[in-house]
Amino acid sequence: MFLFTTPSPPREPAPPAAAATRTAPPGVVDAIRDGAKASGVGFDYLLATAQRESALDPAAKAGTSSATGLFQFIEQTWLGVMKNAGTRLGLSTYADAITARPDGTYAVADPAARQTILDLRRDPKVSAALAGALTQKNGEALAAALGREASSGDLYAAHVLGARGATALITAARDTPDRPAALDLPEAAAANRALFFDKAGRPRSVSELYANLSATARGVADAALQSQASGLPQATTSYAASAYAAGADLRSLFQTDRRAGPVAQGLTRLWQGRPDGAPAQAPAARYFPRSEPGADSIVAAVAEPVAEGVAAAGAVIVNPPLPPRRPAELAAAATAASLRTSLYLTRSGP
Repeated sequence: MFLFTTPSPPREPAPPAAAATRTAPPGVVDAIRDGAKASGVGFDYLLATAQRESALDPAAKAGTSSATGLFQFIEQTWLGVMKNAGTRLGLSTYADAITARPDGTYAVADPAARQTILDLRRDPKVSAALAGALTQKNGEALAAALGREASSGDLYAAHVLGARGATALITAARDTPDRPAALDLPEAAAANRALFFDKAGRPRSVSELYANLSATARGVADAALQSQASGLPQATTSYAASAYAAGADLRSLFQTDRRAGPVAQGLTRLWQGRPDGAPAQAPAARYFPRSEPGADSIVAAVAEPVAEGVAAAGAVIVNPPLPPRRPAELAAAATAASLRTSLYLTRSGP
């Protein structure tokens, strides 16, 4: 059914986020998909978050904090998520080695084991699984605090600021929208100065910061999803694609004379039934359009002898050819079976 396939137009250059997604190290996107499936968190959200945080680089390391890996986990957040969700995710060996302190922090007694656990932030599969678990936990905390389901912007704010910090930001943006955000979140402002201050050093308000985080979450998610779609094969057959490339029309779909490649002369003579050395037969005129440059002239040359014996339109034909005479035996039979007109006469009596 290639006659009814719409040729795909030339693809536009992918946006920077899409290009970065397609150049991600092998297995990263699949690891994020597995993490979303294991935690029940949306794949598009996790993909967008990893794109924003690390450009999908599992070895990414922040210069102003201990944030490391695809999702830029700081040490305490990573240890806390591993302790609380590691057993459920099949990481009980690491979860059991972590101790929760009364002040809410986490520690590992063995320094070597602690470093091994922290190095797992560079493992895309483990990092994506724990990011999904953290997102799920943040979503539940935000829903309870806000009285509504958390949006993607809310979840991203919680990923950057923590559930408590995101709750404080969202509440302040509603109640005191012009208040500088750095006053309520000084530690986060010190670690993420570009978020809390513009290039001129002006502090951003809570409403401005919340709007920026929400817009970032939406924009990166759209770019990441577009890159995933652009990687899929287009439903265009080779016939339709060649028709589009031939001049953006459908002529090549109806051409019957184009050959995919040269045919051996021996096969050509065999198909045409001519002996060796005989000249090639002139191609007959066809209904469908030609593609070769000289094809139209060939058709005209073939049709020209026929046209010479045909009278011009409107001219009087002298002594036109008549059909052959009917055989005698058929004429005699026709006379014997002539129409009996008496069957159609009106009788005057019984």
